[in-house]
Amino acid sequence: MYKQPKTQKQAFRFRRFCRAGWAAFRSMHREVTIGRLAARVADSSLAKGAATVALAVTLSQGTLMAQTEKESETRTLPEVQVMVAADSLFGTPEPAAVLTAEELQHSSARTVGDIVAMLPGIDMRTRGVGDVQADLSMRGGTFDQMVVLLGGINLTDAQTGHHTMDIPVDITMVERVELLTPAQLMARGVTAFCGGVNIVVCEEYRDRLLAQVCGGSYGTADASLLATKAVGPWALTVAGAYHRSDGYRPNTDYRHGSLYVQAARHGERDDWQLQVGGQMKGFGSAGFYSTTYPDQYEATRTLMVSAANVHRFNAAVRLETALYGRLHGDRFELFRDGYVEAPAWYTGHNHHLGSTTGLRGRVMARWGVGEVMAGGEVRREGIWSNVLGEQDSTLHSPYDKAAARLNSTLFAGYSIRFGRFAAEVSALGLHSTSFGFNYGLSSLMTYSTRLLTCHLALSRTYRLPSFTDLYYKSVTQTANPDLGAEHSLAAEAGATLRCKGFAASATAYWRGGRDIIDWVRHTDAEMWYAMNHSEVNAAGVDVSATYSLGGLLDAVGAGYSFCDISLATGQMLSQYSLDHLRHKASAFVRFSLFKGMRLTMDMAYRHRDGFYYADGERHSYGGVLLLNAKAEYEWRHATFFAEGHNLADMAYRDYGGVPMPGRTWMVGIRVGY
Repeated sequence: MYKQPKTQKQAFRFRRFCRAGWAAFRSMHREVTIGRLAARVADSSLAKGAATVALAVTLSQGTLMAQTEKESETRTLPEVQVMVAADSLFGTPEPAAVLTAEELQHSSARTVGDIVAMLPGIDMRTRGVGDVQADLSMRGGTFDQMVVLLGGINLTDAQTGHHTMDIPVDITMVERVELLTPAQLMARGVTAFCGGVNIVVCEEYRDRLLAQVCGGSYGTADASLLATKAVGPWALTVAGAYHRSDGYRPNTDYRHGSLYVQAARHGERDDWQLQVGGQMKGFGSAGFYSTTYPDQYEATRTLMVSAANVHRFNAAVRLETALYGRLHGDRFELFRDGYVEAPAWYTGHNHHLGSTTGLRGRVMARWGVGEVMAGGEVRREGIWSNVLGEQDSTLHSPYDKAAARLNSTLFAGYSIRFGRFAAEVSALGLHSTSFGFNYGLSSLMTYSTRLLTCHLALSRTYRLPSFTDLYYKSVTQTANPDLGAEHSLAAEAGATLRCKGFAASATAYWRGGRDIIDWVRHTDAEMWYAMNHSEVNAAGVDVSATYSLGGLLDAVGAGYSFCDISLATGQMLSQYSLDHLRHKASAFVRFSLFKGMRLTMDMAYRHRDGFYYADGERHSYGGVLLLNAKAEYEWRHATFFAEGHNLADMAYRDYGGVPMPGRTWMVGIRVGY
């Protein structure tokens, strides 16, 4: 925690926060009073050198209200350390959408996957519940075409997109979730075919303790604990969580736990952030990959570590560096041990151990009338397996195959601003030992006023094949080790309006995909082949609006996403590209019934194109309307809550072989100090 020197302290008071990008930084290392407070009271507090902030805030409206001198109250708040995240330096565009901790706390979301699914244009297809496995996609893409960042660190899984959401983070740790388009990612030196999400955790660096326990339907129980402590100049955070369930149908039980440790420091010249996390999962996988074998089981293990630094040479030049690594182990059992006896032809389980290590750096500086960004990254992705890769006689059981690739990336960008106009261009080049040279380009133009921001973005991106695309084989699937990268051209235009408690946004987009990696087969055959075969074009809109009213009706909001896919596969059938979310509509309303009591109700409608086979018959996914509700009561340091999900008891499936649960409930308590 930063400590001020024993000299005359700088202090100032402001009555209105202007929302400018530099406003928060003016308050660093100073004493601040906020609000329309009697000058004599504020000046008296400052003269005594007390670090105080006088607040008179109507939370539902987000506005500062005047008080008389007699009504004014001075409160001493805990010291809070302000950190500058490595991906939020000047010259980096704002995310397309952001969910804050307050919004997440009052929502009916139970898991990190539920949170991400709230973002516009996102399709979160789950197999089962409890985040045992969640496939993330965006704007008609597939689960392999997204990237996931944890605090700006790219943890995307190279084996398969099925494991990208295996991150050692619990919902109680999340401070905010950012939605990033390909152009916004390119400005950060990251390429993504469809886009990505950045999950920011444990960002509030002050002494605190937060514990939560809850239980509900089907023997479901969750427990989590988060503690943050200032130790000298460092802020240390330790968080852990455990989740279990007996399952809502046979062989859908699960157990998983996570542990996360973070150390952060803010200095005059350097910011540091170190994070280490681990997760263990085990879950029954009834029908997850095949309805023919309902007794499947899967266990995964994840370990990640990273160290990030931001060094400020002076007011005009900054350098970011990050070193990171991730290990992911996966054991898949077609016949679950101890649950069912395997037939004689079954030779054993599938074992995979994937590794990702990387070193990246980025320098950002003011240059001429704009700002320049340049950097590079070296990233190694590898796997040891008994299914994926090339035969390797040097390995030991259970692994006898291996594969690896080294990706070297250089990127650069330049941004310039003239009054209300801003423009940014970025370029990225990658050389892979397995796929040669690929490149990405993007441009982003914005026009901003006090209330309105308009933007236009263009991008060219690519995606490298996963190890599953290259090597996986089964009785019905044959991979292709000669696959190449897939490419896309994308364009989008949108506007965001903010006025007092009202916010609205609308975006229209188009993406043309070429050399798309897809699993396809002939109409009269049963074998699926991985090929750079399809041409997939996507077009759609994302719109949303929220309004904070205050009083009994606290807040309301609604959103709608539409996506249309056109697919060209010749005479072949596609396995994945057509099962996209065509319509996604959502709405919520939050009531403040009385002091400390809130009630939130939300609705989600999803209509998915495509079909699946069950009981020997072909079925269309169609649409489903899901109704949820959450009641909260705050009393001193405790918050009691009760949640109901799928209150209309609708039958639906995100994947054909996995029926989702009907009406469920959960009750719990959260205590924070």
